[in-house]
Amino acid sequence: MNEQKKTLHTAVKARRYIRDFSRDLAGRTGLEPKALERDILAAKKINHISLNEYEWTGYYALSEAQKRTVSTLWTRAQFRKTFTDRRYICLLMNKFIFSRVFAEYTGRRCQRLAGITAEDLRRLAGETGKVVLKPLCKGQGVGVRVFQVSGREGLQAALDYARLLGDGVAEEYIRQHPVMAGLNPAAVNIVRFYSVCSPAGMYLFAPVLTVADGLDISNGSQDALTAMVDIRSGLTISDAVDQNNVVDYPAHPLTGAPFKGTQIPFWEEALALLGQAVPLAGKISNVGWDVAFTEEGPLIIEANTIPGFNTAQYRGFGWVTEGYGYQPLFDEGMTGRPFSPEPYERVLLKLS
Repeated sequence: MNEQKKTLHTAVKARRYIRDFSRDLAGRTGLEPKALERDILAAKKINHISLNEYEWTGYYALSEAQKRTVSTLWTRAQFRKTFTDRRYICLLMNKFIFSRVFAEYTGRRCQRLAGITAEDLRRLAGETGKVVLKPLCKGQGVGVRVFQVSGREGLQAALDYARLLGDGVAEEYIRQHPVMAGLNPAAVNIVRFYSVCSPAGMYLFAPVLTVADGLDISNGSQDALTAMVDIRSGLTISDAVDQNNVVDYPAHPLTGAPFKGTQIPFWEEALALLGQAVPLAGKISNVGWDVAFTEEGPLIIEANTIPGFNTAQYRGFGWVTEGYGYQPLFDEGMTGRPFSPEPYERVLLKLS
């Protein structure tokens, strides 16, 4: 098959897939399949939206003005290609380098796994008896494990996993604030903040409370439940969504703790912390910052250079920004079009 025929074949398959998806979505929404198909094709010309993004954001129910503000994986990739200096990415991607450069903001001990001993692990564990082992550069919570090393069996399991990873880091386990533990004490629960940096300005936006469901780490790409937080007050203003199964939860299914109305502790301190850390990573244009909260204050767990963005544009939370997506933040840098902050009052701060 020559290249022209291959291209035609791919286009036909893609169109058939869109048609099938439109029929399926029509059955769930009551909308007309042909209208959905036309809308999807028009959307792809605007921002290369994926079918998952189309349904997740409720794109089909948005006004034309709102549709043009939806941020997609593709549009954010274009932004990062334009404004991220790749020479600096290792500052965030490499967890050991990150622990050194951002030591003032991470507030915990970290050690390379190469040559780590049982004594090292016990020292890191301290009073909690736990350590966290991570691959050096992977994201989305991949390979992150928590070990109880106070006993012989757990200690040996941690040493075995350290050898399996080969290159990675061991960190002391965070003893979180009682408010955060009340949501789910089995994991360290966090707030994910996003930042964008371009010649047009530096913004902190869309804080997302992220609480583990059944696992012992809180990561939205795994099984965590996520809810929106008012960036000015630190008050959780929505129920939570399981973004992997698209199920809404007013309260945690295991602990019964409600999400909406939870006041995140040390909120002003967290904003001040990020106000210092974000400029330090200013050469990296789009970052997801994971912040934990202890009884002493906030600390940064890690920063992600290709951050997941689902909760911020979930159709069930669209009311937070009056139905508008976050693409105008990225467009300000890309096109020079001035950003209008009015619909984003609850979830956005300009840092510079």
